[in-house]
Amino acid sequence: MNEYPNQYPSKCYNETNAFGITREEKEERACHFRLFSLPSIIYALFYTFCLYKNASGITYPFFIGGTLFYFFLSLKKLGISAKKDSVFYVISIMLLGISTFCTDNLNIIFMNKLGIFLLTFILFIHNFFADTLWNLLKYGFAILQTILGSLILIGRPFSDFICYREINKENGNIKKHYAIYIFIGILISIPLTTFILLLLCSADAVFYYLFQGLSFSAFVYWLINHFTDLCFSMLFSFFSSYCILTFLKKKSIREEISDKRTGEPLIAITFTSILSVIYFLFSAVQIIYLFAGKGDIPSTYAYPDTYASRYSSYAREGYFQLLFVCMINLFLVLICLNRFKENKALKVILTIISLCTYIMMASSAMRMIMYIRYYDLTFLRIFVLWSLVVIFFIMTGILFYIYKKDFPLCKYCITIVTILYIGFSFSHPDYFIAKYNISQIFADEDYESDRYLYWDSSPKKCHYDTDYLIGLSADAAPAILHPETLSALISGPEKYDRWKKHWSLEYGFESSKPNRWMEYYAQNIDDYIGKIEKEGSKIRTFNLSRSAAKKYTDLYYMALFTKNKCPLFYCLI
Repeated sequence: MNEYPNQYPSKCYNETNAFGITREEKEERACHFRLFSLPSIIYALFYTFCLYKNASGITYPFFIGGTLFYFFLSLKKLGISAKKDSVFYVISIMLLGISTFCTDNLNIIFMNKLGIFLLTFILFIHNFFADTLWNLLKYGFAILQTILGSLILIGRPFSDFICYREINKENGNIKKHYAIYIFIGILISIPLTTFILLLLCSADAVFYYLFQGLSFSAFVYWLINHFTDLCFSMLFSFFSSYCILTFLKKKSIREEISDKRTGEPLIAITFTSILSVIYFLFSAVQIIYLFAGKGDIPSTYAYPDTYASRYSSYAREGYFQLLFVCMINLFLVLICLNRFKENKALKVILTIISLCTYIMMASSAMRMIMYIRYYDLTFLRIFVLWSLVVIFFIMTGILFYIYKKDFPLCKYCITIVTILYIGFSFSHPDYFIAKYNISQIFADEDYESDRYLYWDSSPKKCHYDTDYLIGLSADAAPAILHPETLSALISGPEKYDRWKKHWSLEYGFESSKPNRWMEYYAQNIDDYIGKIEKEGSKIRTFNLSRSAAKKYTDLYYMALFTKNKCPLFYCLI
């Protein structure tokens, strides 16, 4: 049956063309091309304008909004009504797009884009299929199937165009589509004009200088240098949007899911019982030694010699292993619930494992917090704590699911992870890392310290690792280059010289005063912003975090001038 009624007059549907395509299918393809070819072309141009050489600029939220507009417009053309709960996905995707514009942390930007990618595909699939009973594994396979299926359909725009031309000829439709012809002419003119201009500029010096003085010459030269990348970006976005939409319209993904709880529960009871005993003993050790602080710490932790540092050395070991075990337990419980027959004894054992997992999460979090106390913050340490919070909420949902099978676990997990990550993405971790690490140095009044951050030859003395602070993103500028910090470190007492690095081959000096590493941080930020603006354009690449950082670097250089410590005079110091 024709999915696009009243588009073309019906004829004999047994006729096929040279490629074996029936008249009915040809009409469907022709109508699909007529409806979605031009929107896909416009989307490709919009995609390239927003994202080319611009990973986190002000155009990124507009790109997200344009993508959502393209999708819902396509749904309307197909006669599909958007589901009401799509609002959650739309708001989440838009918030992640705004977060990308507001941060300069490459880790956050990468995870934002990964989250946008997954949520966008879930939104697409959710509106095309009946996914009420789907689980996370089914969603994962559906996304993979959509991507691979779209790659298989890479040639559909060409075959659909051929069907479109054949149908028009057969129906005597000679209407001219001037927009398509003009667009094709522009595409042909770009490489031809570029090549001719290069030849003429190299052939005559007068014409070269004349052309160089024209107002649009800079844009033309930029276009020449980036022509290949621009073409790839437009082609990629056009074929991706057109083919993904084509695949989803075919509805090739199987909607029904079978009940796979056919395994013998005695098998699961056996291996989960053994694990539960081990977990119970491990949890008891955590409660006695780590939480309550009772019992003697093993003799292997006799160095460092202070009890607090020995306890920290004991506590800091194992938090990554515990995080990994918590994730294994999470998947283990889900597998047992979805692959083995329902059994009351199995439910009790899985509940015990879940409760022990809570203790392991608390143990891992406590170890990480104690480690941070002695070794300061990094992005990875903050991310570990956030991951533990996520696992806590997911495990709580699984506990509900153990005793209530109609609990919407899949939707719960997607919702809770999305909400928690949006909060994390807007938190600017680099700012809090810099603020906390700097506050620790001001809190330590004595040079002799039991903090073991950055060792020198004397085991009692430590230096603060400014290498890590120098490498932070522009998000950290309000903390590192804050006026109070500048005043304290640039003209403060000599005790703050312990900020110096013990050695650094990368920066070519053995030690430095506080203002030196701050100078390197400010210079790194300025160079990075300048590189981004040069590759893209200043307007498109405008980023809220980088803009704020630029103001703080200017403030820093002004402070150096007022203190007669301009970098130009460092060679005289």
